[in-house]
Amino acid sequence: MSVNHNKDAALDQALNLFWTKGFASTSIKDLERATGMHPGSIYAAFGSKAKLYCLSLERYALQLNDKRAQLMASAASPLQGLADFILRAHPLSNADAPLPVCFLVKATLESGLDDGSIHDKINEMLTRNEALFEDVFEQAIAAGELSQASNPKKLARQLSADLAGLCFYALREDEPTVINEMITDLADRVRQSR
Repeated sequence: MSVNHNKDAALDQALNLFWTKGFASTSIKDLERATGMHPGSIYAAFGSKAKLYCLSLERYALQLNDKRAQLMASAASPLQGLADFILRAHPLSNADAPLPVCFLVKATLESGLDDGSIHDKINEMLTRNEALFEDVFEQAIAAGELSQASNPKKLARQLSADLAGLCFYALREDEPTVINEMITDLADRVRQSR
């Protein structure tokens, strides 16, 4: 197995661990167990726990954006693609996710993140995500799904807030059917945006 493959596999394991436990609650020993790497190897490969966390956030965002792009490419329209993403790929609706919550939202809510580089990375990822939503709404305007008077930035901000709110709610809700209903309602609102 190549070093890059080991590093990629370790990054995937770290992502799942950080997503589940959070940054502050994840010890180097936890990372050692999850990745199969010794502490010295973790530091040599990733630099620090904070850098590994930031790389995990980037990996998460990349994977999520790839899923969104695939769904958008196969959708009949931009708004349908966005609704499909919410219903089929967002962690709120993805049974394969370590937690039914967006890792970026969970990271934002986590206390004990004193490292400025982590805050910067979270803000960068959230801003990038909102810009991707804005692009979809611009495509919807160009396709005639939304009126020319629509404000893509405002719609993207609202969708980001709606998803973050659902993630926050999912952290405290034990009944998945309630969250599923709320996700379906949000996807319907996106489809019917005007």
